[in-house]
Amino acid sequence: MSARIRRSWLVVPMSKAEQIVRASRSGADVIVLDLVEFVAEEDKPAARERVQAAIRTAHAGGAEVFAQVDPEMLVADLHACAWPGLTGVIVSRLESPQQVAEVNGLLAELEVRRGILHGALEIVAALETARGNHAAYDIGCASPRIRGLTLGRADLIMDLRPEPSGEIHLMPYLMQRLIGVARALGVTPIGAWWRAPARGLLAGPDDTYHAARRGRAIGFTGSLCIDVNQVEPLNRGFTPDDAEAAAANELITAYRAGVARGVALSEQGDRLVDRGAAAQSLALLDRAAACAARDREKAEMAGRQ
Repeated sequence: MSARIRRSWLVVPMSKAEQIVRASRSGADVIVLDLVEFVAEEDKPAARERVQAAIRTAHAGGAEVFAQVDPEMLVADLHACAWPGLTGVIVSRLESPQQVAEVNGLLAELEVRRGILHGALEIVAALETARGNHAAYDIGCASPRIRGLTLGRADLIMDLRPEPSGEIHLMPYLMQRLIGVARALGVTPIGAWWRAPARGLLAGPDDTYHAARRGRAIGFTGSLCIDVNQVEPLNRGFTPDDAEAAAANELITAYRAGVARGVALSEQGDRLVDRGAAAQSLALLDRAAACAARDREKAEMAGRQ
């Protein structure tokens, strides 16, 4: 599988079999089987019984498959979800390293019991409360399984209270802080930069694309969504486009020409180009190539359905 290209994380309720089938054909990089937010309490026992089959369905189109689990129903949810084919779990409303340790221990037991490679199952921490955000770095350090951090925008806003004006309370600061913490930990920050009046998970394709572009500009690499119509805009917005790739190639050419002349700084138009700028351009080109490879891989798997 291409190196962890996860631009679109499509969340689907485990209680809606038809939505899981549709998600498998959406082109999402990741499908998240939800047992927390979008499944009624009375439907959760039956939904848990269907997870193993749902993993196979979701994976058929080439997506990685995660499950979103509830820390208050951890034993039941993890036992339902930890099967071969699952990449990892998003743990909703994580607030402490102790909770991470509990998740880690249960996953380790289930890996042994179900023939899954030890340490293979990942954890994404959803920091949806003020307490969870405050403990973000410690949570991220609590297990090598932690591979990503994300904010639960709606829940977090309610915990912190919404601004009377309708603006998103503290969210720009919290998103930037999340990116800083994730980079310090060497894990993936998951999110996008939405602007009012767009409502994130409910946004249309155009607003979704621009939120992804802004998100990528500040350091996010992918975002959660709940509508299949948001998948393509997220994939496109989190992928460097042709113009960016061309500019990166020009910058690298200018830098290498300078190196050949024995100078550390080269001029390109009205800017100076140094080794750091060249390294960023190379990373952008690597990202574009990896995204293209991921899209080919999904297309091949979808073609076998």
